[in-house]
Amino acid sequence: MVFVLRDVVEGRPRGYIIRDKWRQFLLFLFYRGVKTEDLTVIFALSPIWAVLLLDFNSFALGWNEGRGGILFAVFFLLVEWLDFRKSIETKMSKKRAVVWTLSVLGLVTYFLLVYFLKLQDIIAWIGKGYGISKEGTLSWTWLWEYVVFAGFLTVNLGAIFGAKAVKQNITPIVYCLGTVVVLFLDATFPYQSLGALAATVPFIVVSIVFLLGIAGVHVAKSPFATAKAPWVYTEGNLLFMNGRHKGLIVLEINWPCAGILSMLIYMLVVIILMIKLKASLKRKAIYAAVGALGTYFINILRIFLITLAVAYSNIDLRVFHETIGEVLFVIWIMAYLVTAVGVENAMSRREQASLAKYHLMR
Repeated sequence: MVFVLRDVVEGRPRGYIIRDKWRQFLLFLFYRGVKTEDLTVIFALSPIWAVLLLDFNSFALGWNEGRGGILFAVFFLLVEWLDFRKSIETKMSKKRAVVWTLSVLGLVTYFLLVYFLKLQDIIAWIGKGYGISKEGTLSWTWLWEYVVFAGFLTVNLGAIFGAKAVKQNITPIVYCLGTVVVLFLDATFPYQSLGALAATVPFIVVSIVFLLGIAGVHVAKSPFATAKAPWVYTEGNLLFMNGRHKGLIVLEINWPCAGILSMLIYMLVVIILMIKLKASLKRKAIYAAVGALGTYFINILRIFLITLAVAYSNIDLRVFHETIGEVLFVIWIMAYLVTAVGVENAMSRREQASLAKYHLMR
């Protein structure tokens, strides 16, 4: 086989013979900065890519009805990997290669059991034996997928890149474990049974009704109001909404549906990312507080958009409900990270300039 790097760099055919097109593609990637370690991580995630291709709908469903959260864990992994790869140290040995391979095979085995041996039905049956109610079955079933994926990430990264890789890419693991905790709470304390978290629902309901009023939705004093649609009437955690296209719909907002799950998990993710930011402790605390507060308001916006869709549109509410939150939170976190890092870099440059000016004056 004959190949010349210059042909790949300049992208122009010059009569050089490259018979293996796959090798040519890999050569291009390596020249562009893709490392072997990058391909190792991408290949390790191949079971996820395969399930995404074969059963896409399972990723489109909500937090306790599908595996959409796994994609967000992958997203957080890739975000942190872009930073970690700059100082990566591969610790390859025969034993570590075997452990890495077993971790990938373990993830493959899990999905094979789910699809061919109905593992989730078995998990649901076990949960019923431990007193998990019918309402909590979905959360009980799906939480184990996050347990498996968190374990997979820990073993896989640690096997090839060592404990440092696990520490530097801890956000997706914490995200998965945080999801496990909240899904377990939802499975054992469904709906309004968990008072501490359910207590936040009234504040959220009041905020939503206030925003609906600003958006032109009439706030009725009775569920039998004769006002022109759209209008909304609240009773506890129930929203009676009469939309222009959908007619009367009753929305029940419980603590899982109110986005408490998303707020808790994404606040945790933001705090972790801020801890890893190279900044003073005071600025880290400010960034984390702003991130937590912003996450709370993004959740309010999520629920408001859902109710606004009920009031004014005729779109598929189930699909909209299952996707709008994840889209908003990803946009928020990306915008927040870019802003926080930009502000921190600007402040660092200012401090360095002030320090240099101070030394010159001495």
